[in-house]
Amino acid sequence: KQWYQRRVREDMADWIVAKLGINKDSVILDLACGKGMYTVRIAQLTGCRFIAVDINEPYIENECKKWAKEHGVVDQCDFRVGSMTDLPDEIRSMKYTHVLCLGAMFYVHEHIDKFLENVYSCCDKNTKVFIWDFVRHVPWSDLVDFNKHFKLAFPIHTKDDILEKFKSAQLELTDCEDVSPYIVPGYVVIERECRKRDPDLK
Repeated sequence: KQWYQRRVREDMADWIVAKLGINKDSVILDLACGKGMYTVRIAQLTGCRFIAVDINEPYIENECKKWAKEHGVVDQCDFRVGSMTDLPDEIRSMKYTHVLCLGAMFYVHEHIDKFLENVYSCCDKNTKVFIWDFVRHVPWSDLVDFNKHFKLAFPIHTKDDILEKFKSAQLELTDCEDVSPYIVPGYVVIERECRKRDPDLK
């Protein structure tokens, strides 16, 4: 499981670098960076500089900084504790070549307008924003098992909901792609390997 998860993360980071044209001159803001694995990989590949923000302080202090040190990018990184819906002024006042939010925006769907306002404040006319997110295609009541893991107190949005939110924000949506064909096979393999070890896994 661990090696496959690592491979999926690396492939995703490689794809983002190619898709967005990230290079050594890029300055990236990574919102809800988690343990920093995507950002560190991107920094390692390109030599870019980045600020990464997550609300989970143990992730920042115990995981992100360790991961950056192990991969030789400490001088390129700045990890901060903070909320992606209420960024500190010093982060909002800076401008970035790229703003990333990878698999985390659905945690703040209830406050998505505030999130998009924060993203916009970090952009100039040339900033590229890349958001990879989960949306639902069925009624929220059908996703009880899904929410046992995430424990969300509110329903995640549909694709149409998200597109409407972007229309009302000041961000120009240039592309919207369903990445399920790339993501789902990886999770299928992870589930299969986990069930080999624990047949009763739910």
